[in-house]
Amino acid sequence: MKAAALKTGIVALMLALTVACGNNTATNGGTASPEPTKETTENNVAKEATLASVVDEKQVEELLKQFENKTPSKAITMSVSLTELFDALGVAPAGVPTTKSTLPASFDAIPRVGSTHQPDIEAIAGLQPDVIIGPASIKDNLEKQFTAANLPTAYLPSDSLDELKLSTAVLGRLLGKEKEAVAVIEKFNADEKAAIESVKGKTAPSVMVLFGSAESLMFMNENTFVGSLVKNLGGVNVASDVLKLTETYTPLDMESVVEANPDIILLVAHGDPAAVAKQFEADVKKNGAWDKLNAFKNGKLQALDYGIFGIASLPKATSAYTELSGIMYK
Repeated sequence: MKAAALKTGIVALMLALTVACGNNTATNGGTASPEPTKETTENNVAKEATLASVVDEKQVEELLKQFENKTPSKAITMSVSLTELFDALGVAPAGVPTTKSTLPASFDAIPRVGSTHQPDIEAIAGLQPDVIIGPASIKDNLEKQFTAANLPTAYLPSDSLDELKLSTAVLGRLLGKEKEAVAVIEKFNADEKAAIESVKGKTAPSVMVLFGSAESLMFMNENTFVGSLVKNLGGVNVASDVLKLTETYTPLDMESVVEANPDIILLVAHGDPAAVAKQFEADVKKNGAWDKLNAFKNGKLQALDYGIFGIASLPKATSAYTELSGIMYK
């Protein structure tokens, strides 16, 4: 009888322990984590951003076709804008353009291969690149030179902010740096959002953006770097919205300046910006339009810092937003 009672007690104890273990599987007496639900899993996935969440995936795929699904081991960049994107992704090109603009310091020892418009074909061929990556805006000019030398090429858009973000995504996918590309774009998007929020509710001015030198100036529409900055800050780019200019750059004519009558005129001048501004003022006075333009009445002719605004640049865009918002809304 005693043996039977002891056996019954042991069985009961084992059953109690089994039930307890089933109700609490956490170690060290902690509370067990609940099984993940479908909703929890979806939320966790959503937190991990992908290229498709920050750019148009179809555009990325279309541009990648140029590379024939091959990751280049030796790529040469033919513009400052694209060279900066390589640096942002932590990848060193085999060659970079010769330029007066400042390139990333980490690329100081990398061979220079001629300017964007006049590449050194011999130097480029000597590096035996898998691909030469140039700006899409001057593809026709570059392709003539590279095709004659039988050199492999690809072209990426890099004029406006949206194009720079797209090309960052393309390079991230191409170079195996997709996470880095997403991080770069997300960081920029956050900075951009803050800049736009800072001018929210303020009266937007009409803006004319001119690019060039004392000898020759051109209108810049909203598909350019400065044009896209102006648009995103709420400004009315008169080249696009009033004059309806569809070309990225259009030669200046004084009649159009008078017709558009902008509140602000921005000069992106290579060379001496003061000389460009002086020459433009002289041309306006000669035309008899000085008294008719709001920009001159209000003292709103502004030469921009070429180091920040002269070349489309994703790394410099945050500083450009800060400076430009101060000009547009002060």
